[in-house]
Amino acid sequence: MATQTKTTQLTKAERAQRQQIVDETRTSTALEGGRASDLTHAAQDRWVRGELTFDEMAAEVRRAHPLTVDR
Repeated sequence: MATQTKTTQLTKAERAQRQQIVDETRTSTALEGGRASDLTHAAQDRWVRGELTFDEMAAEVRRAHPLTVDR
């Protein structure tokens, strides 16, 4: 699993923006009748905290769900 060696220091505004993106993504998925996996939720939460870059988060999800991403 690719991760940064340290957590990126985010401003409160950056963290809030990331959280809003994740919340909206989860809401959209739920409205469509779905739910992301626990692994996906964990990766999203780590991205919000600055522990992963967006690309690292996406790579973790693709590795865990190779048949459901990038179709």
